[in-house]
Amino acid sequence: MTFPGFLPADLRFLSDLAAHNDRDWFTANRATYDDRLKPALAALITDTTAACAARGLALAGDPAKSQFRLHRDTRFSKDKSPYKTHVAAVLTRGGGKMSPGMAYIHIEPEGGSRVTEASFDYDSIDPLDPSTHPGARLSEAPSSSSGLTGGGEIPDLENAHGRGPFVSAGFYLYDRKNSERVRRAIAADPDAWLEVEAALASRGLRLAPGMAVKRMPKGYEAHAGGPLEPALKRLQWYARRPLTGAEIASPNLPDTLADFVADMRPLLHFGWAALD
Repeated sequence: MTFPGFLPADLRFLSDLAAHNDRDWFTANRATYDDRLKPALAALITDTTAACAARGLALAGDPAKSQFRLHRDTRFSKDKSPYKTHVAAVLTRGGGKMSPGMAYIHIEPEGGSRVTEASFDYDSIDPLDPSTHPGARLSEAPSSSSGLTGGGEIPDLENAHGRGPFVSAGFYLYDRKNSERVRRAIAADPDAWLEVEAALASRGLRLAPGMAVKRMPKGYEAHAGGPLEPALKRLQWYARRPLTGAEIASPNLPDTLADFVADMRPLLHFGWAALD
């Protein structure tokens, strides 16, 4: 199957699921998900893998294994809504869902749903799904009491979930040893890292905060106040690009995604070199 684009009727299934997030509604309407959304996402994975290969990018995905499940993990969550209201997939170098260095594809209706302090539950974080991570949320300055903004937004400088479709690429690292390897590489070759940041900036891209720590990590205090401080405080290094409704409806979406990943090549190569 060649990727046909995500049809408005199929995306409406996700909007309706957000309004009727229960098993009875899903069971009665799941044919749209099983027969159209899942196959379209599988085709997108296949075609984007081919588009990446054509650009010499070492990222690939499996049509079935690279998709995230629609069911939420509610075991430790106060929010017992059984389903996510988006579909998502990853392309990685190593094949695993959280293999270091990835492209994450997040598909939901344009505009999405508003994520607020009242609607976000930290117990709902799924380590294998970047869209559930607090480091992928929008913020300004966190409040002292809740860690959220005064307006009730989830803390982060990048809008990654709840506002529409997007693609991101980089390193969602949860092993502190891997984060430390990247930090060491940044400190060891500041010029190479600043070239990475400049290359991304020239393409209109900037790094997300990446679950940044408040204080300079131990051993890097000498860089406080310098140009490397923001990078050294991060635990993750990635950037994102919002997708429009027209883009996700287009059969050319695989090329759009692969072009973004190509723009992210300097970061991917720097991170892989650090981890390897």
